[in-house]
Amino acid sequence: MKNLFLFAFALLFMTACESPEKMKPASAQTETSKTENKENATEKDAPKNIAELLQGKWQHVEDKSNYLLFDNNLRKEIADGMDKWEEEPYVLSDACMNSSDAGSDIPKEKDRYLTVAEGDLCWYIVDVNENTLTLSYMGRGNTLKYNRVKPKGDK
Repeated sequence: MKNLFLFAFALLFMTACESPEKMKPASAQTETSKTENKENATEKDAPKNIAELLQGKWQHVEDKSNYLLFDNNLRKEIADGMDKWEEEPYVLSDACMNSSDAGSDIPKEKDRYLTVAEGDLCWYIVDVNENTLTLSYMGRGNTLKYNRVKPKGDK
């Protein structure tokens, strides 16, 4: 009788020590896996922020010789008649940071202003996504539209 009691106690102890995941009904285990997969997919598919979307090479929609390239915090531009890329550091901020536009009453918006302080330039980022970039030059208010240049082999 004592052996039977010890056997039952050992069985109860082993069952209680199993992982909570294994003790769940199969349907609950499946739901947990789906939730974990959805969370991992969401992290990969999460929308990129403006700084990430800006990175890469862009071609002006109308002036096909005009290209912008954003490489980390460096803004590069080349167009017809230029021998080499013009390179200047830029900053994304809530307002223009260049001296000409710094005192204006323009509403602040997170990471919507692209400032090149060295050239005293500032653009408002009207829109940016995986394929298009629209900038409004703050000095004149003209709108500049660009399409992303896909690396060769990318579709």
